[in-house]
Amino acid sequence: MISKRSIFFLALILMPFLIAACSDTSSTLGQFHKGRILLLNVLEMKRSDELRYSTIDTSEVIRKWRIQPAKEGNELLLMRFRLENHVALNTVVVADARAAVLEGFFRDEYRPIDVSDTVFLDQRGEGDSTVTLEAGECVDHSRVIVNAGSTVQWTNSGDTDSAIQFAPGVTTALGGDLLPLAPGGTVATRFDQPGMFSYQCSGGEGEPQAAQVLVEEANSVREQRELNILFLEGSFNLPKGTSIDGWMVFEVPIGTEIKTLLWRAGDSITVRF
Repeated sequence: MISKRSIFFLALILMPFLIAACSDTSSTLGQFHKGRILLLNVLEMKRSDELRYSTIDTSEVIRKWRIQPAKEGNELLLMRFRLENHVALNTVVVADARAAVLEGFFRDEYRPIDVSDTVFLDQRGEGDSTVTLEAGECVDHSRVIVNAGSTVQWTNSGDTDSAIQFAPGVTTALGGDLLPLAPGGTVATRFDQPGMFSYQCSGGEGEPQAAQVLVEEANSVREQRELNILFLEGSFNLPKGTSIDGWMVFEVPIGTEIKTLLWRAGDSITVRF
């Protein structure tokens, strides 16, 4: 599973928005708002029903990723923030689900989604897929998207036993029993029908890990254009005279108008749109 820190620090992160994605305009965008320590600037706002991007790791392995709203009738609202510290010798900014709150006109509230716990590894068009397990955890990757007709193989690359088990009611050739995987062991199955297939990775000291295989038709990939993006997610030291710039992703009902942003990471700042 890709970590929060590796998502932020990868050498190249490309975000293909759908061509149909729209941008929000407001006189507030591009303006700095002052707190006790930080200056906050909301640089951009964009909306889309799908977010796709690619990462290149230190081994020059390219992976494709996709995020979609968890609920039907919702869309993704992406906001690009710039934070500057001109006061404190050093301050810590923790960019997580508590860092920001968006308020709509009906007092509804929306918080940033956890990108690393939401994103799917997009392997459509790449043939068969392999999920790697270590110490009872699906480390690469617990959520994958494949085309109908693809085979998914689970491989235990660790030195202890692991296992997978599909959720009750999920129909695959592997059945619903616990499937142990000794070190070096593999198990595979072919997914011919579109749908979401939920299962668990287990065997380590922690709780079982929720995982999914999302199967889509071969023509499900749409045209796209690419933009550079860095996610603002994780903990950052911000010495005096420095800044950070990155995107947060929110899930909101389609067309929701945002009235207020409450920023609470490293300072308390209110932005009205």
